[in-house]
Amino acid sequence: MAEIKPFKGLRYNQEKVKLEDVVTQPYDKITRKRQTAYYEESPYNIVRIILGKSESPYTKASGFFRDWQDKEMLIQDGESSIYPYWQEYNFLGEGRIRKGFVALLKLEEFSSGVVIPHERTLSGPKKDRLDLLRATRANFGQIFMLYSDPEHKISTLIDEKISGMTPLADVCESYEPGVHHRLWRTWSEDIIKEIQDLMRQKTLLIADGHHRYETALNYRRENKDANYRMITFVGMEDPGLVILPTHRAIYGVETGDFANRVSPYFELEECKNKDELLDKLSCKHHQFGLYDGRFWWLRLKDENLIDGFVSKEKSADYKKLDVVVLHKIMLEGILSISEERILKKECIDYIRDIENGIKGVNEGKYKLLFILNPTSIEETQKVSAHQESMPQKSTDFYPKLITGLVINKL
Repeated sequence: MAEIKPFKGLRYNQEKVKLEDVVTQPYDKITRKRQTAYYEESPYNIVRIILGKSESPYTKASGFFRDWQDKEMLIQDGESSIYPYWQEYNFLGEGRIRKGFVALLKLEEFSSGVVIPHERTLSGPKKDRLDLLRATRANFGQIFMLYSDPEHKISTLIDEKISGMTPLADVCESYEPGVHHRLWRTWSEDIIKEIQDLMRQKTLLIADGHHRYETALNYRRENKDANYRMITFVGMEDPGLVILPTHRAIYGVETGDFANRVSPYFELEECKNKDELLDKLSCKHHQFGLYDGRFWWLRLKDENLIDGFVSKEKSADYKKLDVVVLHKIMLEGILSISEERILKKECIDYIRDIENGIKGVNEGKYKLLFILNPTSIEETQKVSAHQESMPQKSTDFYPKLITGLVINKL
């Protein structure tokens, strides 16, 4: 049973700061260059708390958090509320709106089946987020969760409530200026109760924020009263929901006689250019692109081949994933890159922009660039239902939920 409740959000005082100067991408999407840019935007940018430069980042974060409240740079809402959160953007020339809402979720262990992950996590990021949570006792970044609502009952209910209302926040974050983030709040008891009743029937799938959710579980084991975590909820059937592909750039490995090593498993066909390759990839399933100075289209010769590389305990849905075929047969099998090395990112970069990967190969930074189709939401649901974890970076939900619109104090 998914139990949600409203909360008294802490928000930036827009009489004292400009929102566009203080909000950021999620902490794990912030590069060093972007971190420096955020620092320069405002002395009150949330990056100082979620990803500080100090040698004592958690102590500093706690100090900034207290100081900004004392100075009323951050002020708390007076009523416990649910916060509708819309993101308006363009995708492939088409205008879209992804509609969600922010509320607190009662924490559930994965074994309960209420909250389902789809990716493995690493110990380093969880320790980092736990240290920040211990120091500040607050949730700054969002966890993005999906629920099924084919009739759009919840989003329709919220739409009707906020129709004609001026949003509390209407901002474009500097890294993705084409995405408009809008936040409202409602404290109507009737609306909140109706949303709570509808959500109790739901199973929740973590889209983004696996490390943050597991951190919340770990923190609750230390603090029995820390039973809730701030979440953004979006319907799986929302027309604004987009998953982008994440491509794999490989370095530091010996490729040898690559074509001969690949040929027992994959059909291999050279393409004239990137556009021809992408056209061939549009027909999907068990195929991906390769750039090594030339463009290649690869397709698995026989889907039963995957059985020789994946545990028989894995589901058929798991084995069908393009990203599993790539990781298990190509990376771990043909290229002999261990799963441990991949997890540590010792020889792999994950890239959203194909052009950056192509440039990296041309400049000698990368040996190979593997170009994938996106994992669909249906595939993600099926694999998660088996309680199986996909390889890292199997999904890239776009756009990201920005940090700094609303904060939850524990």
